[in-house]
Amino acid sequence: MNKVINFKVRIFIGFFLLITHFSFAQKNTKNNLSKDGIAKKILDEVSAKTKTYKTIVSEFILKTDNKTTNVHETQQGKIFLKGTKYKLDIANQTIINDTKTIWTIIKDAEEVQINNANEKGGKEDAITPSNIFTVYEKNFKYEFLKEEKDKKGVAKQIIKLFPLEPKKKNYHTIIITIDKASKQINSLKILGKDGLETMYILKNFRTNDPLDDATFAFNPKAYPKYEIVDMR
Repeated sequence: MNKVINFKVRIFIGFFLLITHFSFAQKNTKNNLSKDGIAKKILDEVSAKTKTYKTIVSEFILKTDNKTTNVHETQQGKIFLKGTKYKLDIANQTIINDTKTIWTIIKDAEEVQINNANEKGGKEDAITPSNIFTVYEKNFKYEFLKEEKDKKGVAKQIIKLFPLEPKKKNYHTIIITIDKASKQINSLKILGKDGLETMYILKNFRTNDPLDDATFAFNPKAYPKYEIVDMR
């Protein structure tokens, strides 16, 4: 499996789960908010709104710009979320997590990799569904950057996230753009230390679609010629 794509996917899924399940503490008063206080307030509002959703289905555009190698790529994908279960389609890969097992279906190689969903270890810089509830609280600081209107006049709020231990990460900043009125994330941009900029732009964001558990289960009959690689 492409390790670059895998890292991007973990970041993306992690922040979807973070906004869905994490409540951001707010200790500042409304009349005297610092930049981080404003960021907390906005994230609290997004979290509260998103917690009302039973499911999330969203298409997205993935843009990668490598300033070092001058390589620019654009890909499209789709994510399905129900609690901490997810299914994600991107770059000829399908990743399914039923909270116990992760199946990575690599279509080009006709291969299915199986891992434990709660597997410990791995890269220090990986943000995964299994650690998302603590990684933000302990390992990031945040700052409200600005509020602006897009070309259609829609107000957007922009927040920066910074890892507290940047030496252990291969990125230094994450920028989240939020629709002020709907309290929904519009985009997520990851700035890598190696000059790689990764941006997710969400589109056709839908909530509370009926998704049964079969959506988040691997059906081997659908991939009869694929090699199954059990990495558990």
